[in-house]
Amino acid sequence: MIKISEILDLTLFKDFTVICGENYLNNLVNATVILEYESSLIEYDGYCYGYFVLLSYFFAETNPELVHGTLRTLIQKQVSGIAIKMRQDQELPEDIIKLAKLYHVPLFSFYDQFMEDLIICINESMKTRAQYIVAEEKINSIVNEKHKPETIEKIALEINPHFHPSIVTASITSVDMTNNLKIHTYFDKLMYRQYRDTEVHDYSFVKMGHGLLLLCSYLEENLPEEILEIVHHINDILINTGFTPESFHIGICDEVLPLDKLNISIIKSRNANIVGQFFEQNHTAYSQIGIYKYIMSIVNNPILYSEVEESISILQKYDASHDANILDTVISYVKNNGDYAKTSAEMFQHSNTVRYRIRKAEQLLNLPDFAAGEEMALLIRSFLLHNVMVLND
Repeated sequence: MIKISEILDLTLFKDFTVICGENYLNNLVNATVILEYESSLIEYDGYCYGYFVLLSYFFAETNPELVHGTLRTLIQKQVSGIAIKMRQDQELPEDIIKLAKLYHVPLFSFYDQFMEDLIICINESMKTRAQYIVAEEKINSIVNEKHKPETIEKIALEINPHFHPSIVTASITSVDMTNNLKIHTYFDKLMYRQYRDTEVHDYSFVKMGHGLLLLCSYLEENLPEEILEIVHHINDILINTGFTPESFHIGICDEVLPLDKLNISIIKSRNANIVGQFFEQNHTAYSQIGIYKYIMSIVNNPILYSEVEESISILQKYDASHDANILDTVISYVKNNGDYAKTSAEMFQHSNTVRYRIRKAEQLLNLPDFAAGEEMALLIRSFLLHNVMVLND
């Protein structure tokens, strides 16, 4: 299935004009049909929600009721949407527009595009979307379920039978996380291109949450020897497939692993991506994230992270009941690596106030004096990284 709004994002539909029904662009489409020779006498049995109808207004000048009767019938069938090929100087009767609004059927007009090209475009988009949904399910199975190594390799080869024995994984998310549709727009274009591409590739793109995975495979004689070589290879693939690398956070598992350890490669690249988003970095290699390897282990473990949530909740409740600002102060303090002067300037508070709030947080959380700073940093960094991770799910 595909939403009407997603159809309008496809290249061939960029010049479509919305006549009415802007509030119903989330209507789903599972079938697209063309009506060239309409008749109001036809019952249009089977037409219902889920149908997107392309209709010609050619006969409206000589026999308007022929077309208008068809439009009324389709609207009352509550099809998902109707696109009408018509000149710019032509207009639909007001009663049809009112009927479409009543039945929540969006209407569109277009002129230059061939209806056969439009229907092929929609069908190919639905087909490629189905393909990447299946691939995403396979990736989720590899990551979230326990499989033997040989099973992981088998599933990987189901995604791309041309994978070589060694793998490097890159986790890719948009820098602009407020617009998650951006990366999906890239992916739709990518999948459309791959569907028409007859060339065999030893790499694959797979959707994962609000991001993408790029799986790059290598033969033994072509293994990259250093991180820069991997980064260049990933950037080359992205550029050649229409991406602009600087618009994305790219987390890389820079350890070349056998294909049967694809699950480990994916997890490491995703963790590197989360850390890269946190520090607003373009490229982040797993080998370079240091202590954040272990912090991400807490973030990814529901049992351990529940303890983090409990501690954060204690600070939030205290702030709410005392009109305090303990949590924000602690976050600033940790981000500034325990520098009271920087925290004071950032919070617009006297350094003594900052010191009092930090000490109060330690007391509220019952942190031991000998390790209060380390535990506070671990707690806050886990909390902040978890907030980043939630945006990707």
